[in-house]
Amino acid sequence: RPEGSGTMLDHSLVVICSEVSDGNTHTHDNMPFIVCGKGGGAVRTGRVIDTNGRRHGELWVSIARAMGANLGSFGSGGGPLPGVLV
Repeated sequence: RPEGSGTMLDHSLVVICSEVSDGNTHTHDNMPFIVCGKGGGAVRTGRVIDTNGRRHGELWVSIARAMGANLGSFGSGGGPLPGVLV
């Protein structure tokens, strides 16, 4: 599907995650996220990031900014998460 200077997939991001990392305790520690796509070239790809306990709201801020929204924070996290955006 053509979109702008490329295709729809060139400007897309897919996020795979769970609501919590441990369903028994409902913690968010060591919660895995998979982010796939180019996001219009705004996202650094091909890496694993250790967030050192940062809140996942910072990832959502990074994704929002990659998609063109100037979001300052999300939930209890500041943002954006260092190392995600180009």
